[in-house]
Amino acid sequence: MSEDSITTIIWDWNGTLLDDINTSIDSINILLRDRSLPELTIEKYREIFDFPVRKYYEKSGFDFKNEPFEGPAMQFINLYKSRQNEVNLFPDVKPTLSYLQEKGYRQIILSAMEDSLLKKMVKDFGINEYFDSIYGIKDDFAKEKVSIGKKMIEELCIEPKQCLMIGDTLHDAEVSEECGFRCILFSQGHISKQRLEKTALPIIDKIEELKRIL
Repeated sequence: MSEDSITTIIWDWNGTLLDDINTSIDSINILLRDRSLPELTIEKYREIFDFPVRKYYEKSGFDFKNEPFEGPAMQFINLYKSRQNEVNLFPDVKPTLSYLQEKGYRQIILSAMEDSLLKKMVKDFGINEYFDSIYGIKDDFAKEKVSIGKKMIEELCIEPKQCLMIGDTLHDAEVSEECGFRCILFSQGHISKQRLEKTALPIIDKIEELKRIL
């Protein structure tokens, strides 16, 4: 095996393995309606979604001169948690995870979701067996993904250039660059394909395309 061979697949969760776009949009629209603000279409949502999420809230119309960011952020999280039964994995996720496991790849989740909720959801979907490790963040505000990625590298003694990250956001591209991973972006998540194309990174439209690539 060459020193540059991919040995480890690092998965994002929301919008990559988990199809939660509609639930996320419905939840933010409830908050916007409560404030008499215009609701988001899926097209608008995918054009403005961003990290840190505070920027996305501001683009959605929230005015943090009138209320602290933590207020609507926690309202959104509580709404999202109450609607977990509405979300599901993308349909080709389990067969792809199984294929990659059979091929001998180590698989890890690195997510901006709070760690205990992330691990519960992975367990509830019955896909624990495919992952060597699962890394979420300490709080609910999606601030720490780069630092968690670097912690993961240290704890698992990972060689970054042998890692391939799969994610659906510009932030996943940033995390990959900061951590030294290779990266493929997924076009059916929280950000439009047109925005992803500006990174010049490879893009897949279906998770199962990885079977052809790897």
